[in-house]
Amino acid sequence: ACPPQMLLRLVVLSLFIAAVASRYIDDMNYGDLRQFLDDQIMQIFVPRRMVRQEGARLLLAIMELAEAIELPQVNGVFLREGPRQATTGTICVAGHHLMFAPDQQSPTVRGQKDDASKDIWILHRMVDRVVAEPIAKDDPSRGGLLLLKLKNFLLLTFEIGSLADCQALFRSIEKLSNLRGFHHEYPFYYRVPFTVLDDGWTAFDLDSEFTKLAVLAPDQFRISSANANYALCQSYPEKVIVPKGIGDDYLGLSAEFREGRRFPVLSYYHAPTKSTIMRCGQPLVGPTNRRCKGDETILNTLLTTERGVIVDTRPKNVGADSKRKGGGCESSQFYSQWKYLVFGTPRIRDMHDALAKIVDLCNDTRVSSDRFVSKAAASLWYHAITDILTASANVASLVAQEGTSGVPVVVHGGEGTDSTLAVCSLAQLILDPDVRTIRGFESLVEREWINAGHPFSSRNAHSAYGSGAVTGPKESPVFLVFLHCAYELLVQFPLSFEFTEEFLILLFEHSYASEFGSFLGDNELEKRQWRVKECTTSLWSYVNNPKILAQFVNSNYEPNEKVIWPSVTPQSFVLWRRVFLRWQMKWEESDAVKKAAADAKLKEKALQSRVHSLKRQIADLTREASLITATNEGLKLTE
Repeated sequence: ACPPQMLLRLVVLSLFIAAVASRYIDDMNYGDLRQFLDDQIMQIFVPRRMVRQEGARLLLAIMELAEAIELPQVNGVFLREGPRQATTGTICVAGHHLMFAPDQQSPTVRGQKDDASKDIWILHRMVDRVVAEPIAKDDPSRGGLLLLKLKNFLLLTFEIGSLADCQALFRSIEKLSNLRGFHHEYPFYYRVPFTVLDDGWTAFDLDSEFTKLAVLAPDQFRISSANANYALCQSYPEKVIVPKGIGDDYLGLSAEFREGRRFPVLSYYHAPTKSTIMRCGQPLVGPTNRRCKGDETILNTLLTTERGVIVDTRPKNVGADSKRKGGGCESSQFYSQWKYLVFGTPRIRDMHDALAKIVDLCNDTRVSSDRFVSKAAASLWYHAITDILTASANVASLVAQEGTSGVPVVVHGGEGTDSTLAVCSLAQLILDPDVRTIRGFESLVEREWINAGHPFSSRNAHSAYGSGAVTGPKESPVFLVFLHCAYELLVQFPLSFEFTEEFLILLFEHSYASEFGSFLGDNELEKRQWRVKECTTSLWSYVNNPKILAQFVNSNYEPNEKVIWPSVTPQSFVLWRRVFLRWQMKWEESDAVKKAAADAKLKEKALQSRVHSLKRQIADLTREASLITATNEGLKLTE
């Protein structure tokens, strides 16, 4: 059943809010409030550091959470469809979670020690869509069906004896899953149950990254603080890496000329060929063919003996249409030393539609295998995977081509916060073996997605099942497309990655709903405004805990220093079953086989290590024996 202390705290919280709200809002008594919250609801709702500094805002947020809960508990609920076998139980609704507690006396649960007897906890933020309807339209007395569609594609159906209770739960979950504002977000209330050994917020700072770069490319780049206090570009971090010969005044001129004020910054330096990947927003050329000499200077500073390449990730028709609206592409008249190429990728809305279709297809159990293949192609999801991976491979090829030196590649789409980031990231995954390690991939996501200004809160407000009234046009699974492309690389090169697909799935789920603050906000400015790094824990702090990290390590990993060139033909791609068919298939046998194979591989590596150790010992003993023999022979000659 629902934990009594949870219900008690909800009741106490509601009474407290009703009794003292007006007093505390107008004249906040921080000492009394903090003591009360510490004593009554600290375990569920309130982080101490936020009470001290955000008392009034916090109280308002808690009031909104409490007011949204019309019905905190419903007994006698039947779980008809979900991640467990059908069973009866109790639904509890709290500020950030919905919990289903199976009836321990139910025939399907009694005596079970596996997942069947465990509670199901769902973050409200993970709910993509909620539907309530009567079991029988002509007989409301039979109760209602509550359908939850989650952002990780899980479907849950509950039968509830009272239609009124079903509708009350629907309204509560609908409100709680769509509340906007950082002060409602669960990471601000979550207290980690583990010791943070490696603070993820400081694990990948730009100064450390630049130290590595300075060794590879001395005197070529510098860290610029021109964007201090986000003065030039609100979607960039405060510090960026730019060509050393370019002053901050030129960055300001370029910012005026680029979409979203996203001037060219370094994404990646490829040491073997001394080539660079830069990224930025589209130039605001417009119908009058505007130019910016400062922007031209920045790009031309990158040139050595070779011509540079500008890669546009938009379809050709979109690029042409953008020029009529004030955007466009670099003019050959003013960028004469640059070759302009189009590697078109889907628009963000097209990706959203494709995801909805592929998920709907995977949920349809009536489709035959032949029809599945044709419908999967018609969904255009794999067109998105093909286009983005092809563009990434082409960019990697431009950077790594033999016989050239110092070819700069500048990548942009529209604003440069979506496909641009995916293409630059995947090109690095193809080129750089360090990025194929767990730590390296974390750094890539932090640097090229979170710090680079991918608008996670806007893009991931909904997933395959829903669309927000406000955020709808901005929603798109761009990050999931990137992760799926990374998965395809992992499938094609299973020994070259230190991490497993479970690591990619973890990132997918946490990018939509999480107890950690890494994916909160649309950019670093929003993180600062809401003190995310001070008041929440980084996902990397969790992942890099040794006990957690072990489950994401690929036991077959063999470091591969070479570039990995993927096949991008349609027949090379596979369905990501653990994502799209995760809830439809039984994985126990597959997991058991995988674990057995991993254990065997670990034993093999341990034996190999032992063999190498014994060989070294034999070699050492052989050398010692030779020295002793030589010494003895020398003594005989002396005699």
